[in-house]
Amino acid sequence: MDSFYRKVYLRSWQIIKNNWYVLFFGLFVSALGLTGDFKVLSNLETSDIVSTTLLDWLNIFQTFATADMTWDKMPTLVMLLGTFLFFAVILVMAISSQGALIKATANGDKKNDKNNLVYNLQAGVEKFWPLFGMNVLNKLISFVFIVGVVVPIIYLLSFSQSASLINLIIAIIVFFVLIPLAVIISFVTRYGASYIILKNQSVTQAFFNAWRLFRVNWIISLENALALLVFTLVYTIALISALAFIITPFLILGYIVAQISALGFWLLLIVGSLAAILLFLAAVSFFGAYYTIVWTEVFIRLTSRGKNESKAHRLAKKHLPRLAK
Repeated sequence: MDSFYRKVYLRSWQIIKNNWYVLFFGLFVSALGLTGDFKVLSNLETSDIVSTTLLDWLNIFQTFATADMTWDKMPTLVMLLGTFLFFAVILVMAISSQGALIKATANGDKKNDKNNLVYNLQAGVEKFWPLFGMNVLNKLISFVFIVGVVVPIIYLLSFSQSASLINLIIAIIVFFVLIPLAVIISFVTRYGASYIILKNQSVTQAFFNAWRLFRVNWIISLENALALLVFTLVYTIALISALAFIITPFLILGYIVAQISALGFWLLLIVGSLAAILLFLAAVSFFGAYYTIVWTEVFIRLTSRGKNESKAHRLAKKHLPRLAK
């Protein structure tokens, strides 16, 4: 890994090591679907908090609009209202935590009153609506493209008598159009969020500036995404191994104790489960914080003065100048 990425990844680790409070933001920001850059390679469905919450809210609004307001249905309606408020709080915290992590990354290792949990969270809350708009714009572009372009094409192809031709064209659309579009929009959204927090720009201005930044530095963006994909795979394997290492002794000991006391078995099971849950939450928090900080660090270096090109980008710029400006 060349010096560009070595600096980015090491500095990202230093920021977390010197500011452990960012793990609080990492837990919430993980709900945004951090690995969406390449998740589309295996599944085009969305599972992030923005998409899920919007769909749930639409269902709740539809239920309230069509439900008969009678006393016997009040418990159900109250439960739906509680669900609405719960997802609203999680969504606000997820989006605000994204902004807080970006702000904390910009502050780096500064030790002052403007580099703490409350200050950075406040910065994220103040930019909640622009950040939310950027995330919604991400989903909206993909949705409009699919509904406005892909669906009509598939509908027209359905009149064809050749099923193999339909499957071939659909595969081409998915792998050569939908996946690149989803990946590009994901990159643009990440850069756009940094423009909103660090450059104080509107959603529209941040989106177009993020597109320009990605267009010029698409090789670096792709490199970083691939590096993070490898990191994600290794991190996941390590987490699964650690969970197995923690749970296995409790299961073995619980099996032995179960022969003597049922209460002891359940106590061991509860303690083991709590230990596994705490480890999982800590791992998710670290991953969410680190992933966001790395992308913010890349943004800061790409928008700073001076040359911050990776080795692959320099080679492409030398031999393929039209592809790498």
